[in-house]
Amino acid sequence: MKSSTALGFVIFAAVPMGLLFWKLKDINTSYVKRSEDLSLESVVQELESLKLKSSRLEDENNNLMHQISIEKENLASLIKEKEGLELKLENYRDSGSPDLGDREWTAEELKARKKIEELSLKIRELPTKRKLKYRYADWEVMASGFSKMPGMANPEEASFQSRAYSAMGFVNPGTDVRARTLDLLKGQLGAAVYIGDDTIFLNEDSSIANASDGAAVAIEIARALQDQHFELNTSLDDWLYNDDAKLALWAVAAGDTNLFKIRYQLQSNISSTGITQAATRMSRQQFELIPAFIREYYLFPFSLGDRFCQTLYDKDRWQSVNNAIARPPLSTSEILHPELFNSSDYPEPERFRWNINAIEIDGVNPIWNNVAGELAIALLLNQSDFLQRMAELGQPDIINMPELVSKGIDHFSERDGSIAAAGWSGDRYLVYPNGNGEGGDDHVFWMTKWMTKKDTKEFYDAIIKSTQFRREVKLTQSKDEMVSSETDQRYISVKIVDDNMVRIIDAADKSFADKIIEKFEKSSS
Repeated sequence: MKSSTALGFVIFAAVPMGLLFWKLKDINTSYVKRSEDLSLESVVQELESLKLKSSRLEDENNNLMHQISIEKENLASLIKEKEGLELKLENYRDSGSPDLGDREWTAEELKARKKIEELSLKIRELPTKRKLKYRYADWEVMASGFSKMPGMANPEEASFQSRAYSAMGFVNPGTDVRARTLDLLKGQLGAAVYIGDDTIFLNEDSSIANASDGAAVAIEIARALQDQHFELNTSLDDWLYNDDAKLALWAVAAGDTNLFKIRYQLQSNISSTGITQAATRMSRQQFELIPAFIREYYLFPFSLGDRFCQTLYDKDRWQSVNNAIARPPLSTSEILHPELFNSSDYPEPERFRWNINAIEIDGVNPIWNNVAGELAIALLLNQSDFLQRMAELGQPDIINMPELVSKGIDHFSERDGSIAAAGWSGDRYLVYPNGNGEGGDDHVFWMTKWMTKKDTKEFYDAIIKSTQFRREVKLTQSKDEMVSSETDQRYISVKIVDDNMVRIIDAADKSFADKIIEKFEKSSS
């Protein structure tokens, strides 16, 4: 009984406990399920929130990128404006005189200019010592630089130069030497020119951004470097009363720039015709009408200077060329015969340095005092030979000999006049006024020196022949000189002195000739 009661009690107690446990189980399961439901909802909400933030960040990023793009454009605009202002400043600094016009450099041209200058300095292996200036200019402004060419008389002396050249027989009477020389040089004017003062002019109708015009500028940069490093223009001024030495120095400079031009063409992939004289202002017919002496004399540096410089370049590249500009040849003889340059066998030319204050005759000083040199003598003799031959062929109306120098050294050297001029070792001529000098009638005193007796005799014979043709006189032997026999014409005397010198007197009358002899021969004997 007791056990039944106990068992019943246990069963009675267990039923509610089981019910309670079951209930508690349901409660726990529901909680977990609710917890899971709550966690998922939270994650979904968080994800939505993150998406929203991401979208906002993306919008902000797009806005920032847009702002950056705008700022980049603003920066590019500012850079362009800065370049434009720098360009205007440079144009302002280089504006020069009002006659240069309003042509300014564009940004493209400025960029091209910088590139051209950098390449030019690299090729020529010289830095700039001073900032180069570049200007667009008209033809007249550009041509003004030619007034500094060697042998170019200033306007005040131009008439005297014309009279002297006429009296010497270089040109016909009445020729305006300075004007015709400027015509020649203007006619050969290219797209650019360097005229000194660290300034390069480019024609206003050209553009440095054009390959051909840019190459023309590069050549003038090379000229500017010559001037900056070796004071070329100053050196030219050092040779007072010696145009032959000036021309020799100019030939070295011209030869230098021609070597540079070839190398610039190669590195810039520009053909030999790429650097053209596109701006040339002279027709072939006009060129041929330029007096032969002027044409050949002033184009000599550009025709034969490169040959001289090439012989130097082959020895020690640019250094040899630099040395030749710094210590240039003393005469055109050394350009014509490069083997004479720095040769111990070639003595310094005789300069006949008469005291400028002691050469007056009857209170009158010479209107011209200069050195002819081998080149001018050769041109004089060749010109006389050609014109005499034309006259003998019945064609006296031909007034100009054909080109010589521009056709190369072989074409030039094989002429009789060139052969007679070789062996030159110095000269000087003085031209004294006779009235207004019309007809080439001024008085000439000319002393020349030669390397050997053979050279002396060759020139002696050639100058007699040339003088007789030009002056239309007959020279006959009188003691140790050849003189004109007609008493009513000019008194001309050609004489060999001291075996290797030839003295020429070409005076309007014997009276003045005697005074020349008294001044220069008897006083020195």
